Amino acid sequence: MVIRRRLNIKGKALVFVTTTVNNWMPVFADKNAAQTLIKQLKESLEYYNVSLVAYILMPSHLHMLLGFKNVEILSKFMQSFKILSSKRIGRILPEALSGKLIKNGSFHLWKTRFDDLVITSEKQFRIKLEYIHNNPVKAGIAGDVCDWPYSSAAAWIQNKPGDLHIDMNFGWT
Repeated sequence: MVIRRRLNIKGKALVFVTTTVNNWMPVFADKNAAQTLIKQLKESLEYYNVSLVAYILMPSHLHMLLGFKNVEILSKFMQSFKILSSKRIGRILPEALSGKLIKNGSFHLWKTRFDDLVITSEKQFRIKLEYIHNNPVKAGIAGDVCDWPYSSAAAWIQNKPGDLHIDMNFGWT
């Protein structure tokens, strides 16, 4: 979705992005669905040459800090990622969940739109990074930010590599 700040931005940018499952269904509480999404995210990041600076996959939504060499591809990246992940997850999701995401006879994993905010300062970056990593603790589904398996918190805090490469050195300014 095109919003405020992206209208006049070109070139290198760091963007906070949120995308949500339709009806806030907890699809990614299913371990297989979560791992499938992580795999698709990795492939999409590589294909579009996008840096993943931070992320958190919650049961019903995904927050990311994405580094773009050309922010103009943000919408194309998100559209492709959401279509491909929806196809993969639709094939493996238990019917108890997938049946609740059928609209007009087809499976629709994601809400059509996504939210984005172009990061313009170090302070704003730190606020969003902390927000991402604290999400599972605040939601009461993890005791510590590093306990949640689908997050960049362990990479940032404990320097532990995870399933996705985290680019802690992306320079957007």
